Amino acid sequence: FNCHEVLTCSSYDFALYLLVMKKTIVLFLSTCSALPVVAGDLNTPPAVSGLDESAAYEGGRGLLTTTGPSGLFINPTSATLPGGAFTAQYCFFLPENDSNPWAHGYMAAYGLTDWAELGLIGLYVDAPGENPYATGPFARIRLLKDEGMLPQFSIGGYSRFGDEAVETRGAFGAFYKRLPISESGFVKALGFHAGVRQTWDTAADTFHVYGGLEVQLPYRFYLVGEISSRDDDTERETPYSFGVQWRAGGINISVAGIQDGNVDEPGFFFGIGSQLTF
Repeated sequence: FNCHEVLTCSSYDFALYLLVMKKTIVLFLSTCSALPVVAGDLNTPPAVSGLDESAAYEGGRGLLTTTGPSGLFINPTSATLPGGAFTAQYCFFLPENDSNPWAHGYMAAYGLTDWAELGLIGLYVDAPGENPYATGPFARIRLLKDEGMLPQFSIGGYSRFGDEAVETRGAFGAFYKRLPISESGFVKALGFHAGVRQTWDTAADTFHVYGGLEVQLPYRFYLVGEISSRDDDTERETPYSFGVQWRAGGINISVAGIQDGNVDEPGFFFGIGSQLTF
């Protein structure tokens, strides 16, 4: 999130924010509890041609990331929203595992077709005396589906415009391949992700090669881990993340530890959102 130089919040602000977040999450969960769980991957097109209509195409889309577009926890993935689907998601990230600072991110996206997606991302850093904010569009186009020997492949771009400290522009190419294990078992499938991402920030340009693994469990739970190459000029550590995503459709939740490359220990990440189909 590029927010490490923001000043520390007070203990009172930190406690108050936790209380507000708790009430907000409880309200959101109670509202979404009546929404249906989506069959198949919540953010990918249903029913591959030639298969039983009850089978769903698993695209490994993921949820909101620190980069912006949906994906693992840091890097974007290759799946696009189905045509006519809309998602809105929010997250916060504590890179120092305390109130120094709170970084808030959001994403809203719409599936123009099953292979093209357009959306909006934003970042706001909450700390006394300095509150940088930036927002902008992103787009992703799926060029290949995960069929036979071919992996899923997409290209995309994103941007945030606003305060210089959090402005960014980037482009990525991402792959995905799913290995079914047992649809009736505890481990249903493994998903393999890979990609490249070039970022043009105000402070410095960075290039990353990344890979990730997701383990699909019952009830749309996924264990997710990823690792990126380290940029020697801008990062002290190798970026990586590990955590859980619940992609139930009506409600989506992420909980993770994220090492963004600039701190000694992984920071805490939490995301929540929902999806509708029109």
